[in-house]
Amino acid sequence: MDAIINFLKEIFMLETKEKMPIGLCAFEYVPEQSPVQPKVKRKREMRLSELMDK
Repeated sequence: MDAIINFLKEIFMLETKEKMPIGLCAFEYVPEQSPVQPKVKRKREMRLSELMDK
């Protein structure tokens, strides 16, 4: 009976000195970073008024 109780305590981490995270709580939280997109420089289009002046 003591073996069963000790086993359950180990499973549920009750009264153990060394607590090791199990499952999803073992992962560290890393904040999501959005990828930096390079800005594309487009050629400046000429306006109609600029074309009329030439």
